[in-house]
Amino acid sequence: MDRLDRISIWAIVILIISSFALISGHTGEARPDRGPQQRAAVSNAAASSGGIAGRMKLARNLMEAGNLVKAEVLVRDLIQNYPYEGEPRMVMGDICMRRQDPVRGMLEYKEAIDLNPDYLDKKTPLFQGKKLKVAVREALAEIDEGLRQNPADESLKKDRKTLYYLQRRIAGSCS
Repeated sequence: MDRLDRISIWAIVILIISSFALISGHTGEARPDRGPQQRAAVSNAAASSGGIAGRMKLARNLMEAGNLVKAEVLVRDLIQNYPYEGEPRMVMGDICMRRQDPVRGMLEYKEAIDLNPDYLDKKTPLFQGKKLKVAVREALAEIDEGLRQNPADESLKKDRKTLYYLQRRIAGSCS
């Protein structure tokens, strides 16, 4: 055994000892057994504990009961207080769809998806892909009808571009 072999062996021993010390020093910091859904749930726990979950449930109950005016007021307040949460936008889209306004509903759904892409991921419990496809189909029909009546309407052309964007997002999702 020459000098180079002894240096190599000592280098390997030092690397093994230092990696063991590094690994044992970071034990308990990160939990690799957590999936992305659990990590998202942990990050959303702060917002949920602040009262958004209870108020969202109340808004959904009001919407289901047919009291769309009170539900919309409550959801608008939630959007104002929690601008980076997608759930109030999703419920506002549901309210718009119940009011037979699919274009505005589609725009709300787009905002919700931009804030939380899990609404398009089939592997998460937040998946809303089928509902979104129906909303896009209804919005497309309404936009096409509006453009047939007034081909120069710039707002409808802008809404159609947004609709195409949403169709691409839905098509690129895990559905």
